[in-house]
Amino acid sequence: MTSLNERIIGKNVRAWREQMKLTATALAKQAGLSKSTVSKIETGQVSSPISTLIRIAQVMGIPVAEFFVEPKNDPAYVLTRNGEGAIITRDGSGIGYSYEALAPEMRHKLVEPFVLTMQPGDPEGTFQHDGQEFIYMLSGRIVVTITGDEVRLRPGDSLYFDSSLQHKMRVDGKRPARFVNVYVQEKKLRPTARKSAKRQ
Repeated sequence: MTSLNERIIGKNVRAWREQMKLTATALAKQAGLSKSTVSKIETGQVSSPISTLIRIAQVMGIPVAEFFVEPKNDPAYVLTRNGEGAIITRDGSGIGYSYEALAPEMRHKLVEPFVLTMQPGDPEGTFQHDGQEFIYMLSGRIVVTITGDEVRLRPGDSLYFDSSLQHKMRVDGKRPARFVNVYVQEKKLRPTARKSAKRQ
C-alpha cells in the first residue's frame, strides 16, 4: 500500500487553485469554507474530510482524485490489486477514517471509488456535499443517519443516497467496518487542462 500525506494533497490543491486563477478567498467563499481552512489545507497543516475536498474540487470543476496523485498520462484502465490502493487517512476534526483510493490514476472518472475502514469508537462524522453516494458493505456493521433516519447496514447490504443531505456514519458493534464507498460528483467536470500539477 502507498500512503498519501497532507503535504502532497495540499500542494495539488494549491497548484489547481492557481491554475484556475482563483484566490484563496474566492475558493473559500465558493466552497463554503474559511480562508484560514483553505490555507491550512494547502500547507498540509490539517487533514480534511473527503467531503471537504470534494467541495473544493467541485468549485474547480475537476475530479477530487486530482488532489491525490499526479499521473504523467491518461491510462486506458487502472487495475488495483487487493491491498494495493493508495491509503488516505482522513483524521481531520478527530475523525480517523481510512480511505483506500481504488483508481486515483484515472483522470476523467465520473465517480470516485474508495474502500473505507472505520474503527469502533471513531467519532461520528457529519458530512454534506453535492452529488450522490453509494455504500456496499464488505465486513462489520455501520449506522448511517440521513435527515434523522437511522439505516443499519451489514455485509452484503448497500445504500445509495443524495449526499447533499446531511448524513452521519458510525460503527455498529465492536468490530471494524469495511465497505466500498463511491462518490458521484454532480457538477459537470471541465476537461483536464494540464499534464501535471506544478510544484511550488
